[in-house]
Amino acid sequence: MRPEDDPGWAAYARTVLRFDLPGTPSVNLALPLSARELAVFRTAGLPGTFGLLTPENPRGRTATVEENDRRWASFRAGPAAGAVRVDGCDPGGGRCERGVALPWTLDAVRDLAIVWEQSAIYWYDGRMMWVVGALTSAAPWPLGGSR
Repeated sequence: MRPEDDPGWAAYARTVLRFDLPGTPSVNLALPLSARELAVFRTAGLPGTFGLLTPENPRGRTATVEENDRRWASFRAGPAAGAVRVDGCDPGGGRCERGVALPWTLDAVRDLAIVWEQSAIYWYDGRMMWVVGALTSAAPWPLGGSR
């Protein structure tokens, strides 16, 4: 799969992460990570590297609400059970995809994303956030104004 095969590819760089924590803290991936964002990660139980993914909207194509609900329920009952809930939203908050953060290896998160037919994942390497292809053959690219 090529990046241009995913209609939302460019939007990855503008995503706002909303953590399922008291106060619903958010992290804007278009901006460099600061001490505040790193504190959100630690509060969520993510002090080191981790990946973010969703089971929704496979291959970047908008699925029906019913299909996304079914995929979410199946995903949460499987290997993502107990994972940290993190939704990826557009900057205005009008559109969000349910997702999780997993403190697994990059390969393990990417492999799970492939099973769920995802174009890419977000990867935090301990310093910055990246978009890393899963089904997509694109090279990893840094977020936070680093691209």
